[in-house]
Amino acid sequence: MSGKRILVVDDDSLLAKTIDVCLTRRGHDVRVFHSGANAVKYLFEEQPDLMLVDIRLPDCDGWFLAEMLKKLEMSQKVRMIVMSVLDPDRAKVADTKPYAYIQKPFDMGQLMQAVEESLDADRCLIGA
Repeated sequence: MSGKRILVVDDDSLLAKTIDVCLTRRGHDVRVFHSGANAVKYLFEEQPDLMLVDIRLPDCDGWFLAEMLKKLEMSQKVRMIVMSVLDPDRAKVADTKPYAYIQKPFDMGQLMQAVEESLDADRCLIGA
């Protein structure tokens, strides 16, 4: 598989860096942001293939970013994986249809598998 553009949005800098390193080693072009505002700006400039999003961010929640994808008419093109310590909000998951919802703490192998599957998949694992 050729490298894909992946946006990581998480305020935990150590986790974000670890994800960045793992994805970069797999040949992906990774951008990391620690706030929703910077991620939204990036979405206006670039269209990633995949967005990994934490729900708890300092300036907004990850669901806001999912809504931005819908408003920018990118939700069919940009896959999203949600990462959170929170239990899934079934209504938000049903509305935004992320490819996967991975609860923290998680095994990095589990996340990498979900990333690769999402980049190869024709539809979402959940919320479909």
